[in-house]
Parts: sequence; C-alpha cells; structure tokens
Amino acid sequence: MNKKVIAVDIGASSGKMAFGEFDGSQLLVREYRDFANRPVDIGTALYWDVFSLHNAIVDGMAYFKEKYGEADAVAVDTWGASYGLLDKKGRLMEPVYHYRDERTRTTIQDMNSVMNTYELFRLTGCQCNRTYTLPQLYSYRAENSAVLYNASSMLLLPDLLGYFLTGVKTTEMTIAGTSCLMENRQENWSIEVARRFGIPEKLYTEIVEPRTFKGNLRQEIQIQTGMKNTRLVATVGHDSAAAVAAIPDFGENKLYISIGTNVSMGVERSECLLSREGYLKGFKNTGGIDRKKIIYRDFSACWHLNEFIRTRKEQGITYSFVDLINMALEVKNPVPWFDVEVLSFNEAGGDFCRKMNQYFAQTGQRELTEDGEFVRSIYESIVLKIRHYAEALKELGIIYGRINIINGAVRNSLLMQMISNALGKEVYAGMEYATLTGNLLTQLYAMGEVKTVKEMRSLSAECFSMKQYGPEEQEYWTETAEKYERIIK
Repeated sequence: MNKKVIAVDIGASSGKMAFGEFDGSQLLVREYRDFANRPVDIGTALYWDVFSLHNAIVDGMAYFKEKYGEADAVAVDTWGASYGLLDKKGRLMEPVYHYRDERTRTTIQDMNSVMNTYELFRLTGCQCNRTYTLPQLYSYRAENSAVLYNASSMLLLPDLLGYFLTGVKTTEMTIAGTSCLMENRQENWSIEVARRFGIPEKLYTEIVEPRTFKGNLRQEIQIQTGMKNTRLVATVGHDSAAAVAAIPDFGENKLYISIGTNVSMGVERSECLLSREGYLKGFKNTGGIDRKKIIYRDFSACWHLNEFIRTRKEQGITYSFVDLINMALEVKNPVPWFDVEVLSFNEAGGDFCRKMNQYFAQTGQRELTEDGEFVRSIYESIVLKIRHYAEALKELGIIYGRINIINGAVRNSLLMQMISNALGKEVYAGMEYATLTGNLLTQLYAMGEVKTVKEMRSLSAECFSMKQYGPEEQEYWTETAEKYERIIK
C-alpha cells in the first residue's frame, strides 16, 4: 500500500504544504498548497500570528484528506529561533514574538557583559545575533519581566505548532540548534549557557531526533481534519537543514547553496567547526539529519529584490520578478556593488535605491539612475557575496567538489549562470521545494520506507532533476571579484 505524507514548511513571509505519495520506488508530490504568514505589528510589539498558522495547517490537512485520503504522517518545519512559552497548564503565556521585534535591539551588547561572543561560539557553535532564541529570552531580564520565570516550558516554533496538533511537548534536535542554547555538538541543551545567562533550565524540554514519531493527533484535530490515524513526525525542523537533507546524493566534500529570501550555504561534516579562524570568518554550526553537522553562513539575498520592488511600488511602478530578470539582462555597462550584509540594507522600509546610492557614494563608486542597473547591481552583489564565502571555506581548509543550488531562486536561470561564472565551477541547480522534499523524505525514513540518509538522497536523485550550468566570462568575474573584495573591506 502506498504511503501518504504531508509536509508543512513555514517561512518568514509564507507557508507551503505538500501532499506526497510513495509507491515503494517513486515519491510523487501530488499537490502544493500555499498560505500567508503575516506578522502582526501592534505598535508596541511585533508578533508572529501563530494561531493563523495553526488554522492554515489544519485547513490544509482537511483539504488534502478530502482530495487524496488520509495521510499516514504529517510534519512541520520552520525558520529557526522563534519560540513560545507555556505555563504549567500548557497554555501559551504570550503571543509569539517576531525575531525583529525591537525589544532585542541592544540585547547583544548587554549579553557581552556576561560572556563575549567568541566564548559563546566555543560553547554553542553559534554566531549569536539578536534573532536567536537566547538574546530574545535574555531580553526579559533587561525588562525585569516575570514571564520567563513563570513559564513552565519553551517550545521552538515547529514543536509549538506540533504541540497544538498533538499536545506533545518535545524539542526536535536541529531546530534546537538555532537557539544558541545547545552544547557545541548540537545534540544536548547547554546547562552552562542557561546558568550564565540566568535562563531557567525548566524551560528545556526533551530533545528528540529527526524521524521520531511524536504522537497522534488530538481528538479535536482528528475531527477537524478527518484524519483519525495520522501521526506527527519530528522532521528536520530547521528549514535550512531540511533542505540539505533532500539534496540528491549529497554528503561530505560537497557544497550546498540554498537561495530564497536569504542565502544559506555550507557543507555537511561529522564534526563542528569551532576554530577561531572559522569564528572570525563568520561561520556557524547547526545540526543536520542523523547527527551530521552543517557548517554554514547565511545572509540576505532576494530580500533585496523584494525591497527594490516595494520601493518602486510605493512610487507607482510595479515590477514582477520576470521583469527584473529581463531588465538585468539588458544592462551592458559594469555596475557598482554593495555589501548585502550591511545593516541598513537589512532594515525594512525607506527608499532602497537611495540606500544603494548612499553606499556607492561612500565607497567611491558611481551612483545609479536606471532601474535595470539597480537590479543588476543587486544580482551581482548577491553572487559576489556567495563567492566571498565559498573562498572563505577554502581558506579554512574545507575543500568541496560538486556545488548544489536549491530552493526557490533556482527558477532564475540568470542568477544560476552568474553564480557558476563567479565561482568558476559547474553548478547543479534544482529542487525549488527542497525544504518540503526533505520534510517528506524524513517522514518516509521514520516509517522505514527508506533505511538510511543515503537512501533518502538516492531516492531524491531518482525523483528530482538538477540542471547543470558551466562557467562563462571568467576574466570579467575574476576582475570583478577582486574589485568587490577591496570595496567591502
């Protein structure tokens, strides 16, 4: 009998669900279903609307049940670090804060009085910034809030949404790795970090590995969805790690580049990277499936294109992503570049084109007036930052062969070709829904339909194709990279 599985993947701006069916040899995704993820700004705080997300999941499950029948399993992955605090009766104590909420703006500086960033990196493997769970929890202390101490437990977002479905309170291992609250091997909670920062240890729940069955759906959920025998699986809860789990024939000595709103790029290894050189180059560690370690760097990517589109829309001009590609293709003259990690470019609002020109002026580059040139500059700046960190991995002695590019941006053939050009290597691009696929495959792993991660990735290779791009314009990109590195120093 075919196995039926439902994957839920929630990103910062939208969520997706997929209904997959496995016949013993092929995984067929029968349908994808989208839903919105709209943060709630009440003026004094910025929250995630987790109740809307919960309802979207339940509605999606009911829709799939009506169309395809009952699923054997369902699993949820999300972005990292967001959490909910529960009281002793299991009730959510407050709305779930958005990681960009203003309460953490100065928290990292406050934390430095307790522990410097390098010591924290050595203890946790994380390059902690204000979006991680630890500074969000530490901000309660700065506000003298009793919420933290009155809470009975904490669940990170995939586990919180799973708790709403089942009533089970456990924490999946890879999503816990996004908290900056784990030991550096990304396998157990850090008691030392909790004690040093005054975080109550009672908040920690049991850690479970990906492919663990969490439990059955609550009776109310069974009634709402029509699914009586569906079980919740702890998939690879961290969306980036879920995508890596799905890459065809992936493993050590291979590079992944996942591109959407942000870029996550790195390698999979058996051990974490904890050297000072790795720390200084900004690399982080997070857990992967089967206790593998992912050494990675992340930074904003299509966020900048979204901000350009927003800016022009506010000025009465509407562009699609296809328009942007065509505009960039028409640009023949060299464009200036900017550092996509500069704070001003990562703060929402304002005139994005003006921000770009201000940076160009400050770095001695020419300012732009044509929209096509702005777009071309954004593309090249993203690509050059990818090259920057690809070279940084080599400088750390981490050698890789095959380069895999995954997730939504693989639809953009111009961007894929530019990345191949800049890296001077062949790249393989595909799996625009890699995160959802990793979620589905992990459920099959939990059910014993595939026996190993290697089998998971072999199945992925059989079911999903990757397009090859070869490097072109090598002289231009070599010269461009040299100029770019001088500019961003």
